[in-house]
Amino acid sequence: MPLGIKPSCVICAWRTGCKKQFSITDPSRCPDFSPDVSVKDLPGRKGAKVLVEGPPGCGKTTLTERLITRLGRDRRVGGFFTREIREHGGRVGFRVISVDKQEGVLAHEKMEGAHKVGRYTVNMQALEEVGVSSVERALREDDVIVIDEIGKMELFSRRFREMVEIALAGEKPLFATVARQGPPFLDEIKRRQGVRLLALTPSNLDEVLEQAVGLIGEGA
Repeated sequence: MPLGIKPSCVICAWRTGCKKQFSITDPSRCPDFSPDVSVKDLPGRKGAKVLVEGPPGCGKTTLTERLITRLGRDRRVGGFFTREIREHGGRVGFRVISVDKQEGVLAHEKMEGAHKVGRYTVNMQALEEVGVSSVERALREDDVIVIDEIGKMELFSRRFREMVEIALAGEKPLFATVARQGPPFLDEIKRRQGVRLLALTPSNLDEVLEQAVGLIGEGA
């Protein structure tokens, strides 16, 4: 952390004496909680939590990028999406790309490390510096939070899980893609009260896009 800059909670920006520092998953229970005036109170329909699940290759990232374009016409959208890394016609890894154009290698089959999903090794540094940090910024600064995706790779990060919890508990609309199967955390958030879970297939992308945009409230 740069010299002289104090840590702040992504929700209330409590700066003096707070020891929790990004660990509050339900800020309403924090005895030090005070709303930050920089956290926007959006007019109209707000707070929708839209999760989209589907099998690998069904178009979740395409859906996410199209949704970012649609909502970005009149709202500030923050967060991240992922893209495949392909070599010689085959997939060898994934990139993590923030809406504000920062990126890094999220996972690769030629990487070394302790965190593995199938043949891929997860790059925790890129996940947190690009992916998690983009969600933290979105919680502070943007109107809609986008996460593509909540899956086995991303859930290796404790900070990532905390940001997901904060986004689900917060006021701002959230759009996220989720793996169909994985750690218990996935089933817990899918069953969470207020969450709308949409099923994506290769043939219904346009329909799900319109559902998601409608739920979030385009132009509200």
